[in-house]
Amino acid sequence: MNRKVGVILSYVMMIFEVLSTLLLTPFIIRSLGDAEYGVYKLSASITAYLLLLDLGVGNAVVRYVSKYRANNQVEENKKFFGVSLSFYAIIALITLIIGVVLYLVFPVAFSKGLNAEETALGQKLLIFTIINAAVTLGTATFPNIIIAYEKFAFQKGWSIVQILLKIIVTYAALKLGVKSLGIVIINLSLTVLTRGVFALYVLFKIKLRPKFKNLDFTFVKEIFVYSSFILLQMVATQLNASLGQVLIGALASSSAVLIGIYGVGTQIVQYFQNIGSAFNGVLMPGVVKMVESKAEPSKLCSEMVRIGRIIFMILGIIFIVFVIFGKQFILLWVGDGYRDAYLVTILLMIPYLFILTESIGSQILWAKNQHKEQAILKVVIVLLNIVITVMLIYWKPLLGATIGTMLSLLLGDIVVMNVIFKKKIKISLLQYYGGLFKGILPCLLITILCGLLFSLLNLAGWFGFVINVAFMVVIYGVCMLIFGFNKYEKNLIKSIFTKKLKIKVRGK
Repeated sequence: MNRKVGVILSYVMMIFEVLSTLLLTPFIIRSLGDAEYGVYKLSASITAYLLLLDLGVGNAVVRYVSKYRANNQVEENKKFFGVSLSFYAIIALITLIIGVVLYLVFPVAFSKGLNAEETALGQKLLIFTIINAAVTLGTATFPNIIIAYEKFAFQKGWSIVQILLKIIVTYAALKLGVKSLGIVIINLSLTVLTRGVFALYVLFKIKLRPKFKNLDFTFVKEIFVYSSFILLQMVATQLNASLGQVLIGALASSSAVLIGIYGVGTQIVQYFQNIGSAFNGVLMPGVVKMVESKAEPSKLCSEMVRIGRIIFMILGIIFIVFVIFGKQFILLWVGDGYRDAYLVTILLMIPYLFILTESIGSQILWAKNQHKEQAILKVVIVLLNIVITVMLIYWKPLLGATIGTMLSLLLGDIVVMNVIFKKKIKISLLQYYGGLFKGILPCLLITILCGLLFSLLNLAGWFGFVINVAFMVVIYGVCMLIFGFNKYEKNLIKSIFTKKLKIKVRGK
């Protein structure tokens, strides 16, 4: 039940995040202007690298706390809490120190792409985004403990409240004439508020208190050996997410506007990722339990297919709708000046469509503590991405950065990962992809053909866009009901509607 609630609330939170983007981004761009928006996105991208200082311990918190709960190891749980709090306090301090260095080198690093005024603004924004990163890292233990205790309703519910507050306060501030500096201050304030609430919940509701005495440093070493390889994967993921914007800013002339265009595309892709990864935070405790109970490889493969199909059927329709009507959406949303963001979005969505459907495989590797090889190979591919992207940016900055990232994702997160899944989890790739595509792929092909024909009507405006999307969703839904869903998925949908009906009857 907790997992179902967690998944549902994850998607509710994701919907609110998407709505916040849809509502705020055009308003922010108009309020700031294209150049200032580009600088704002650049500062956020640079600061995002500081979050890598988590060093993978966030995943360790979820894994180990879940494990100690499953085995009723109360004392070890308290010691782990103490270790993680101490670790994150040190990391917060290191973050601030690195932030000072970033502030000082910013004018030199981006002298080619930004003018003097834009550089000065970027430095001011960095001050607050770096403090935000320090607060986020310094308190990272608390939300991860809440997840490990499967208190998804509270964790996701409060995150939804934070998003709503962000929409309301940011909109009001921009209406009053506040610019990018005000936005980052608002974000910092909301981070402090949210993390304070999470800390109080862990200490007084869950009633977990840290223990700092008699720590077993062999135990500490085990944690950091586990976390170090997750760190490598986080480095790879963050490089793929932000590398393009940073390299465009450093290597391309007059790059502020290009960064903004690239940022719009990657922001859409980010929400595409959020939709696909909404399961991950609530699945880890359950995956740990499967691994701890020595589940057979066939059962782990079946779990990958079962979860992967649900993610693929959702992401698949989003992708094909965007392929056909995505350009119309971007023009309506942020204007003709961001037309090229369509190509950025499509090229990056392609690899993520497959990466996200098999993300449960990474969860299994983490739970089995068999992610060393995965991490090393992914980082090697990302280093190759840096070389390719630098060369391609000199060819065409926007397209080159996008292609470099896409190639890295295809090689590192699909080809390499499939080899590792086959080797470590012992899954049959033929069985996995056969199970993944069965029924869903034909439905997607039929829907995209119908969508192409329907697009000939050239329905304009937001009303036309909504009609276009609704048509494709209805066609897809009908196809899935007829021959797309398997027995488990039909029963799942039936149970959802049955429960709703029972609730209504009881209410009467």
